[in-house]
Amino acid sequence: MSTAQVWLDVVVPVLVTALLARAIWAALAVETSARWLLSTRRHRPTDRDGQAPWLVVLLPMLREQAVAAESIAAFTDLDYRDGRAAVVVITTERERTARAQHRGRLPELAAPATLTAAELRGLFPASRCQAVAETVNAARRGERLAVLTKLFDAEPSTADIVTALTAGHRKGLRLVHLHQPDVGGRKPGQLNFALDRLPDVLGPLGWREDAHAHDTFVLVYDADAVPDRATLTAFADAATEHRTSTGRLPALIQQQRLPLLARRPFPRGLTGLLLTEEWIYQLRRSLDIELARVRLHQWLTRSRLPKPVRAWLRPMVYAVGCGMAVHLPALRRLGGFPEPMEDLGTGHRLSLLGADFAPSAALVLDEPYTDTAGVTNLHALAFTASARPDRHVRAVAHLPGVLSRPARAALMLREWADEAAWLLGAPLLAVAVASAWWAGPLWAGIAVVAVLLHGPVTTARLLALAPVLHRRVTPPASLGPPPRSAAARPIALVAASPLQPFVRLAGPWRMIWAKATGRRLGFGKTER
Repeated sequence: MSTAQVWLDVVVPVLVTALLARAIWAALAVETSARWLLSTRRHRPTDRDGQAPWLVVLLPMLREQAVAAESIAAFTDLDYRDGRAAVVVITTERERTARAQHRGRLPELAAPATLTAAELRGLFPASRCQAVAETVNAARRGERLAVLTKLFDAEPSTADIVTALTAGHRKGLRLVHLHQPDVGGRKPGQLNFALDRLPDVLGPLGWREDAHAHDTFVLVYDADAVPDRATLTAFADAATEHRTSTGRLPALIQQQRLPLLARRPFPRGLTGLLLTEEWIYQLRRSLDIELARVRLHQWLTRSRLPKPVRAWLRPMVYAVGCGMAVHLPALRRLGGFPEPMEDLGTGHRLSLLGADFAPSAALVLDEPYTDTAGVTNLHALAFTASARPDRHVRAVAHLPGVLSRPARAALMLREWADEAAWLLGAPLLAVAVASAWWAGPLWAGIAVVAVLLHGPVTTARLLALAPVLHRRVTPPASLGPPPRSAAARPIALVAASPLQPFVRLAGPWRMIWAKATGRRLGFGKTER
């Protein structure tokens, strides 16, 4: 049998069948996850024993001047029992160090005839870059450096803003500001800096680690998030319900992040269309992968299936660092949040230990990415954190867990398969779909159905679900109605949806190419 015959008679049927199976799973998972979120009754915890869990909200901030005040107001205004929760804002000296370095670039930036907003990334908050560029461009040529320098020096740091807000804080949950020295690292470093200071954060409320750690959860959020006002009570509900069903608290409770918060519009043209496709993908992923896996994991934990069967069927859970609550004892066993991504690393390591997971019925909104640099950086970083599950296996090898070594190996191999599908799946499936007709009319029909279901049909359904899910979020009383992301050209978006998988290839392949050619490709802040 020739190579062409093997491709058409074996490979193409397998690939288009796999694509159809994935499309069916995605459509069903999106629908069932959305229905669960929309139908689950929201209620306050009954606090039967008079002791609601201790909750610590961590808000790491880096160049978040534009949203710091709104974020602090939102999280300190959440509903929860008095004296059992605190909000911790962690700023970092890295921001000031970077500002000192960037100041030397101002003459170079002011010299060209036109200064663009993209050139100001990292010097000013993302939401201010365009306005600053326009102000500098409007100045006379000889005055442009002075104008840019004045704007740069007048821009307060995130730490300056948070310090002022903390000093004036009078109501709501306890607010603590921690400032991390410039010790390198990323978001996990800021979180671990706060973990080392929990006695200082909760001690004034009567908390002691030796007496209360077993009933404490550490919550992680992005600074630009807008939570439902019942977020903390929903976490308490999820913890209580899971303990009632299983006799133990979950190691991680995941609140669903929905990228529906429109603070900045998508750009126009092809770039805007591709970024809107990425927004729809992130919404789909939140429902058909992140929430679906947590719910499947919890169902397997409670099922009466034989223990080996449950161990082999458990998925690798992808935790999300915007709405992630980790049980403090589990976090201590892991040694804190791992670099470079605190969420994927924590989810992977707890999955490999066979820890319990639970979903939260409350929702949190965050911003979709509206620039290509942010999307590329995000995908490269996520691939870096996921591509070496063997490192996570080694990191937890010394810890007790309920999974056998073969079950851990199966999780590791499935994760490698996911990463291989990320890198090669889209181009390989595209070739298979294009050549399906020569494999036979049956396979051509299956390919067409799979592409339509995976792309246009699911995209159209997500566009219909977006406003309904957005209305499900009731923000704290201190905030007004949050703006909602929407597609400017829904017909074009649905039609172009089969191209979406290719958007996610840019980040990983750019990183791989840079490493292959010996260039250093650092990861910046994945700001929106």
